[in-house]
Amino acid sequence: MMTYNIHRWEGSDRRLDLDRLANVIRIAEADIVGLNEVLHPVTIGRRIVEPLADLADRLDMYYAFGPSGWIDYGPGWSGPVGNALLSRYPLAEISNMALPRLPGTKLRSMLGATLASGPVQGLSAFITHLDHAFEGTRLWQIRGVLRRIIQDGPHFVGGDFNTPGFLGRHTRRLLPPVLRMLNSAGYQDAFRAVGEGHGRTFPSTSPLVRIDFLFFPGRWASGLRSARTIADGMMPQVSDHRPLLVEWTWPDSLPA
Repeated sequence: MMTYNIHRWEGSDRRLDLDRLANVIRIAEADIVGLNEVLHPVTIGRRIVEPLADLADRLDMYYAFGPSGWIDYGPGWSGPVGNALLSRYPLAEISNMALPRLPGTKLRSMLGATLASGPVQGLSAFITHLDHAFEGTRLWQIRGVLRRIIQDGPHFVGGDFNTPGFLGRHTRRLLPPVLRMLNSAGYQDAFRAVGEGHGRTFPSTSPLVRIDFLFFPGRWASGLRSARTIADGMMPQVSDHRPLLVEWTWPDSLPA
């Protein structure tokens, strides 16, 4: 699985180029992809287009979109902004939840769905994008996320959390409050558990911080196999973030 902030479809050259975005996802060979900062549909002048649907068609994937409740803008286009899921397998139980917010902050949401078939049938995926400005607001939002996602079944939550994580697997520094709350709730940071390399995701050209994450509950984290950021396929030109790719399989055994 992959999480990727696609910057409102805008590349570093300010173009909307689905071919290169599709190439990054195709190279990764991810079965399920969570996207942040997705505009859907998109208004360009007098035309209305659906790059999310076009991207899914190019990749032969299913898709779901969850709006956050406001309009955002790219250079020459605009549209409702939110999160999206792409999947090689049909999606069921699709839901979109508004996150708690403080007065004066932007609306944020979390999109969820369950894979209805395939080798990981029954796995639930949740994708969200937390506030960019204040850790206090992000804490408020992650409480809402946890109330929704805590369950016994296999699931993960990912996205652009806008909070800095460990750089590398063994860096010693205090966890920010948002990540500490996830840890206290029993969730494991996939990159911290099995990551390769530095893991930095932003900015894409010369990444300095790791703010994009995939978290699994401890019961299911034993299925984690690898985690890395992607730098292939014209990636730095596609978005201002690098995607995070995680390999997960059904655990051989589960803790009681």
